[in-house]
Amino acid sequence: MYKPQLKKFAMSLLSFVLGVCIGVLGNILATKMFVAAGKGNSVESVRVTSPDGELDAVLVEDTSGGPLGGILWYLYVVPKGKVAPRDVKRCLFLADELTKGAIVWSKPHLIEIHYDKASIAQFRNISTPSENGLQYVELRLVPTAEYSLVTPQGGWRAD
Repeated sequence: MYKPQLKKFAMSLLSFVLGVCIGVLGNILATKMFVAAGKGNSVESVRVTSPDGELDAVLVEDTSGGPLGGILWYLYVVPKGKVAPRDVKRCLFLADELTKGAIVWSKPHLIEIHYDKASIAQFRNISTPSENGLQYVELRLVPTAEYSLVTPQGGWRAD
């Protein structure tokens, strides 16, 4: 009478362990693909200096596009004149589609990312002194259109 319960328990435990292993390995593989994408053909697209002249916001365009190809956009905040790190883990903004993107320092500690259309995969609204070497900076997303990727009717924006 105890064998069916033991069999159920063993199957449940095996399913749980396999699920955890698949989740961990999937995360590792996905991270490696994005890191490999970040080391591709990247060029500095835009560099904007803060009003106090201490920091630069650097928008990097990577044309390797990861496993599916295309363009990825990364934003970093660095001390003025320093090279952006090209490390996906240190980027503050990552988009795989960005139309009419502009970086605006509206105040010394506030960066606005303006865009018409964007598919944003990662965004953090704070750059810390440990990342940029100097001070805290806040980032804000500012879409110029009421709808970025999706139309008011719920469809995909074609332009």
